[in-house]
Amino acid sequence: MIAHVIDDLFDLSFIISLEDILLTKIPVTASNVANLHRLFGTNIFARSGVNRVDHLHDKSEKFFDAFDIIEDQFTTPIYLKHIDINLQFIGMNGSTHTDAIDDELTVMLMNNSKWQPEWGGQFQLMDWQENVIEEHDYVPGRVIIFPGKHPHRGLAPLVPHIARYTTVFRIIPND
Repeated sequence: MIAHVIDDLFDLSFIISLEDILLTKIPVTASNVANLHRLFGTNIFARSGVNRVDHLHDKSEKFFDAFDIIEDQFTTPIYLKHIDINLQFIGMNGSTHTDAIDDELTVMLMNNSKWQPEWGGQFQLMDWQENVIEEHDYVPGRVIIFPGKHPHRGLAPLVPHIARYTTVFRIIPND
């Protein structure tokens, strides 16, 4: 397996409180670009260096709380580079893309507090010919860690009026 999957890292009340912030306090736009496709989303945090923060959303605190919990899963120090939000609705399957060209890791958190398997929304890791080599169901609170330079995509919900939210933390291991 390429991805490392962690379930039950967050309790339901934490996921619900994070979901509430996503639904009521953070607007998203169609300007979130992954390779050539556009998604709804927004940037919560970005920095270009240790001492240079380029963007910090005023509602970022809960996302840093989530990162603190995720960070405890690593045995070596990690450097947080970005926090981004992605939002998909029916018909908005992501195209195959990469998040990085180096040793950066992508840590994806599935934000919805409720999800039914028949709603779809799977996460897929692909090979370079765009064949699915690993697929993971959308599960509330699930964390998936994978190399950012590995091709991947998120599938949209299969039913109308359901939003599929993910938070993506882009990190660099500090060995």
